[in-house]
Amino acid sequence: MKHYLHNSLRALFLSLSVLLSLPMLAVEVVIDGINYDLDADTEEATVVRKSSGSYSGEIEIPESVEYRGKDYIVTSIGGGAFSYCSGLTSVTIPNSVTSIGSDAFFACSGLTSLTIGNSVTSIGSSAFYVCVGLTSVTIPNSVTSIGDDAFYSCSGLTSVHISDFAAWCKIEFKNISSNPLCYAEHLYLNGKEVKDLIIPNSVTSIGDWVFSGCSGLTSVTIPNSVTSIGKNAFYYCSSLTSVTIGNGVTKIGSAAFWYCTKLTTVHISDLVAWCDIEFSGYFEYAYRLYLNGEEVKNLVIP
Repeated sequence: MKHYLHNSLRALFLSLSVLLSLPMLAVEVVIDGINYDLDADTEEATVVRKSSGSYSGEIEIPESVEYRGKDYIVTSIGGGAFSYCSGLTSVTIPNSVTSIGSDAFFACSGLTSLTIGNSVTSIGSSAFYVCVGLTSVTIPNSVTSIGDDAFYSCSGLTSVHISDFAAWCKIEFKNISSNPLCYAEHLYLNGKEVKDLIIPNSVTSIGDWVFSGCSGLTSVTIPNSVTSIGKNAFYYCSSLTSVTIGNGVTKIGSAAFWYCTKLTTVHISDLVAWCDIEFSGYFEYAYRLYLNGEEVKNLVIP
């Protein structure tokens, strides 16, 4: 009998050991009206969709939540977490959040106020798809990628706000509708609209689609520090009249200045550097080239 009990206790102990060694599954809870998936291993929380009903009104997501005596840091907005919540009017995303999932605010037509925390690095595809109530959006310096159609059909947008050109130029935009400028058309740096754009020397490359649709731009100066200009970088900048290309540029992507219908002049300071550029597209409307301030008519290649 003792031997039997000993074996039974040993088996129970082994079973408990195995269970304790297994990774903890996420637990879904509701705290102050917001649904979360809690991961006990990482002590992180993800905002998720309501099991029934939808979010509405003003939502301020906290940096952390407490459940059964343990604190969980809110690090992400899950895919589709607020999708089709047409009654949602305002969202504040805290600095603890690093990612906004795909379709996170899909078709939130009533959303008029949005604050994105300054730790968000990625915004998923279709994250703000058809958020027609948004009139402005501020993209923090931490953002490095914005997915396909993230701001598709955000027809109410009139302004995009940033505080660092270098950070903005590094963002990986998947397509034109990834960039809120596609609809907003006007870019603001530290509260002032950017019209005569002077790219700072801290920038070494201008990514794809970075300024596409920015009709507020009238001129662009690209410094020698920049080595490449991405595809569609200035696509449909319809008010752009002149561009200065620095000597460091070695590659200009396809359709970089496509549909810049008012662009008539290109300024350079070195013909050798200009001739070395690898063009994947061309300046469709610009028909005057200036070298050190003088129009090139009788071209002498050095």
